[in-house]
Amino acid sequence: MRGETGRINLTVKKKLGEGGQGAVYLVEGAHGPQALKWYNAEQSSEEQKKGISYLVSDQEKILRSLGQAGRRFIWPQDLVTAPGATQFGYLMSVIDTRRFAELGEVWARLKPAPGLAALCEISYQAANSYRALHLSGHCYRDISSGNLMFDSASGDVLICDNDNVGVNRTSECQVWGTMEYMVPELIRGQAKPSTETDLHSLAVLLFNLWIWHHPLHGEMEFQLRSWDLVAKKQVYGQTPVFIFDPADQRNRLPTDPDYSTAAKRWGYCPPLLRAMFTRAFTAGLKEPAQRVTEGEWQGLFVQLKDGVLTCPGCQAANLWEPSMTSLNCWHCRKAIPVPPKLVFRHHGGKHYILLVKDAKILKRHVDPLTAEDQTGTVVGQVVQNPASPQVWGIRNLSPSPWAATLPDGNALEIPAQKAVPLRAGLKINIGGTSAEIIE
Repeated sequence: MRGETGRINLTVKKKLGEGGQGAVYLVEGAHGPQALKWYNAEQSSEEQKKGISYLVSDQEKILRSLGQAGRRFIWPQDLVTAPGATQFGYLMSVIDTRRFAELGEVWARLKPAPGLAALCEISYQAANSYRALHLSGHCYRDISSGNLMFDSASGDVLICDNDNVGVNRTSECQVWGTMEYMVPELIRGQAKPSTETDLHSLAVLLFNLWIWHHPLHGEMEFQLRSWDLVAKKQVYGQTPVFIFDPADQRNRLPTDPDYSTAAKRWGYCPPLLRAMFTRAFTAGLKEPAQRVTEGEWQGLFVQLKDGVLTCPGCQAANLWEPSMTSLNCWHCRKAIPVPPKLVFRHHGGKHYILLVKDAKILKRHVDPLTAEDQTGTVVGQVVQNPASPQVWGIRNLSPSPWAATLPDGNALEIPAQKAVPLRAGLKINIGGTSAEIIE
């Protein structure tokens, strides 16, 4: 075998896995260990080879257009052929499977489940990368949990199997998606893969990440005697009904232990997240224009991550969001005191940060349009006064002073590395963006 671009000879070391399109092998060449996806004979079409060649030849331009978000894609690096063989494949980077997990491994308890903060970050990064891909004029066409890997501790994401990426509504593809993630009009043959169909697949992926269940697997699926292709087309394409549809009760969760996890995890979700899922799988099932966009998911998960609260009683992580007037722990049901909030006001709306111990103010809070590689830069942090631990403040960790207005109307400058005490009504201008502390 050899890579076509650099004419590099490759040695196959071992098989890493197998899927519907082919098998993945660990190979060794002049550039060290790499992964090789080798297509089955029926998948080794000229159409597929043309698609891989485009992704390899235009790789630099495509990834440049994706920016920081593009680093999460495990991109095809070279087309691979073998003498006398009609089959072919492509090279990609080797994934550290000790660090990164698939959702199926979490479900099988082979890898740890992410906590709520990490789950928010995983969801944000996935939406962010697919948004960048779509803005570049491409569609993914096969979004599914099998193509997403994540670090359960940090929430970092990798997106694999990018060989079906193509120019939106232009390039052909022999793969239209994974049935469980395909939008109804695709299954009915009324549309072709596009960024609009990707939005449905992304919503299903996020629902699986949060609820550990498919949004259409309810009583209708439970009553089926054979889970064959005809049955799947019926559930996903012909008569799709959301299991938590507030207006249509036909597909509610059955009273069966196999469905109890979904009901429990749905209860963990704050109102805004439940509302977003409900829109995605009610109006969004029928109307492409009603589907939740990647930008909407991004904004939601950034807000939810800044609303993680630990129950002081049982230590369970909970999610607060701005529509809540109170919060009870999902685990022990006790009331959780909600701390003061720092509210940023942008052109696109408000963003809230709970001022808990060590809470960080990031550049993405100050400016939602900041460059992707700078969004995580810390510009401020909640701290305790060393001399009076009961006194809390916000320290300026940016290089420039902040302008502040005290609740009594007096102006104050907060130099770099200095802190201002937390007080309801305190207004701060951080990098040109106004923020205020509220109870």
